[in-house]
Amino acid sequence: MTATRRSLRLRTKIALILSAVLVLITVTSFTTTIYGLFDHCAITIGYGGTVFSPRTEGRRNGFKIKEASPIIFWLPWIQTDTIGSTNPTTRMFLPMWMIAPFVFIPTFLLWRKDRRTPEGHCPNCDYDLTGNVSGKCSECGVTI
Repeated sequence: MTATRRSLRLRTKIALILSAVLVLITVTSFTTTIYGLFDHCAITIGYGGTVFSPRTEGRRNGFKIKEASPIIFWLPWIQTDTIGSTNPTTRMFLPMWMIAPFVFIPTFLLWRKDRRTPEGHCPNCDYDLTGNVSGKCSECGVTI
């Protein structure tokens, strides 16, 4: 197997793992709300998507998990809170279904490309059969 083929297989496996993680996060977002606080922002996975908002002062970094709200948002939105505040805050919601095509389509294309046997190679072991006239693969013995 060539280095290019190995690289393609590795990229395909990584893409499949990312797709599985995205599916897991999506399913989890309908049943659980996960709050993650970081240095500059707060990320909430829930409501069928992900909410990005600025960090609230006085809260420590870390995660908090609670039962999900029955509300599920299907469309993206941006909300700016300016009432009674000198520093307006903006929150953005991105539904998981909008992220999915950017992960699933490249994964599918990589998977399909990885499954094709190049022209002139054995369909069983991918051995290069250039110049082979015997009708059998010299590597694995399969009749071609």
